[in-house]
Amino acid sequence: MDATQIGGPIVLFLLMSIVGMELTPGDFRRVAAKPAAIVGGTASQIVFLPLMTWAIVWLFGLDPAFGAGAVLVAVSPGAGISNILTAVARANPALSVTLTAVASVLSVVTLPLVASVGMRLFLDAPTDVEVPVATLIGQLVFMLLLPIGLGMWLRANRPETADRLGPRLQRITIVVIVVVVTLGTMFADTEQLEISASATAWLAAAAWTVAAMGIGWTTAVALRLDEPDRFTFLIEFSARNIAVSAIVALSGLGRLDLTFFSGVYMAVGYPMAIAASIWRRRRTPEPEGSAGETPG
Repeated sequence: MDATQIGGPIVLFLLMSIVGMELTPGDFRRVAAKPAAIVGGTASQIVFLPLMTWAIVWLFGLDPAFGAGAVLVAVSPGAGISNILTAVARANPALSVTLTAVASVLSVVTLPLVASVGMRLFLDAPTDVEVPVATLIGQLVFMLLLPIGLGMWLRANRPETADRLGPRLQRITIVVIVVVVTLGTMFADTEQLEISASATAWLAAAAWTVAAMGIGWTTAVALRLDEPDRFTFLIEFSARNIAVSAIVALSGLGRLDLTFFSGVYMAVGYPMAIAASIWRRRRTPEPEGSAGETPG
């Protein structure tokens, strides 16, 4: 195991705790008051991201295995980085956390169903997709619920500490995310891609990310959500859980070639999401009052 595999979960836990420091129970109550956002956002990810992936693969004429790997990324739930970037962007982290949690739970059913269709479509062979249930549960508990809960506890019981550390930790968060993604990209197994296909593959990954952002934003507009929620959807749709897609490819299907899109997507898509979050943060004034409040 390399340094990113060992240190990555620890860093993610700490960053998610910082997200929790930005939240209060009232934030989740406001999210629960808008169930259409949760239902619509989750359903759109399940339906439209795989359809968009098929269009991208067809448009760029990608290798079938590369396209099948893209499907695995599309049907995987949102990643923890989506919650962090939403908080960095001063959007709606409570909505992001809720969408990630719901999608992670439902992926036990939706991932094998949709991914199996994708495998038949691109690989022209029936394939049973095994879902890493233990990994999903572990990520949900130890990389989402537990650190978020710890951060919220600190906000509720040590508000002065949270207020004092919050702004400083937010700035550190941006640097840490960039470093982690950079290290992860360096270790990504993209060198096995054919040199002649690399430029097309990277362009396709960028197009996939932009299209996912567009679907997220359009879905939020259709649901009549405000601008912070629209940006939350934009990040949530485009920042996928490549750890889950890679485990499905390697452990469930025994196919290293199905991880190629994950490697290119990490090198292209994550930096694009990071840049979008930093851009919005610079354009959005810091909210007054409680750090758990979201600017309107």
